[in-house]
Order: sequence, then structure tokens, then C-alpha cells
Amino acid sequence: MASLARRDPEERADSFYRFSVKCDRLTNLKIEAAARKAGMSVNSFVQRHFETILEAAPVAATVPERFDAPAFAKRHGVTIQAANVWFSLSTHARNGLVQRSLKNLASDVGTTHVERLIEQLIGASTIEVVAPSSGLRPAIYRVPGETAGDA
Repeated sequence: MASLARRDPEERADSFYRFSVKCDRLTNLKIEAAARKAGMSVNSFVQRHFETILEAAPVAATVPERFDAPAFAKRHGVTIQAANVWFSLSTHARNGLVQRSLKNLASDVGTTHVERLIEQLIGASTIEVVAPSSGLRPAIYRVPGETAGDA
């Protein structure tokens, strides 16, 4: 054991660190339910999300502070609600990809008919389906960003 303490930490392949997080009971129940839906253990589910923490930070800066839904809708020939769905998807996207349930998208934009809005966005080529939904797993979408002149 003493020999391990002397080695450079960057050399050690067996160096793992544990982190603990606190959450209330309601959050715990939501995490457990999400893990069940994903077909994973709670530990694996949390670990998968933990591994994306550092990837997520730089991408968040590319989302515009102000989104003009009517202008986006007019540019792409979609409804304003569809524009809001695009903005929700782009806000949650990491490296241009997002996996978000229809229920969460409906909650984001305040409607119950998200499927037709998604179809509008696909028809306007503002999003692409990378992987269709399967069972309880939501679809994965590619959300290309707009250039500064388009926003």
C-alpha cells in the first residue's frame, strides 16, 4: 500500500474518486424513475450523467441569450410553437444532439401536441432524427445551430 502512495497520481490507473451529492426525496424518486425508464441501475444512470458534466459546459455558451420565435418561424415556414420546440431542443442539446421526451418538450412549450411540431421541424430541415424512439427511450435529434445572421 505504501508503494501506491509514492507513485505520481497521473500514472496510477487505479485512481478513482468518489463524489457524493445530496438531493431531496422527490428528486431521488425522479432519478430512480428515470433510471428505470432507461433500463439502468440508479448508480449507472447517475454515473452516465456525471461523465457529461465537463462536456456540457462549453456548449451552453453557444445558445443565444435571446430567441426570436416569430422570426425563426417565419424564416423556416413553421409555427411559433414549433419554433419554441426547436429552441427547447437547442437549449438542451450537447454537441448538437439531444434526447428529450415528448412529455418534457410539451411541458417546455405548454402544449400537448408536440409530435406534429416535431414533424414541422423535420420537414423544414431544422432538426434531424438520429435515432427514433423505442419503447420508453425518447428519440435522439440533431439540432444544427443557426448562424449569427439567422438569429
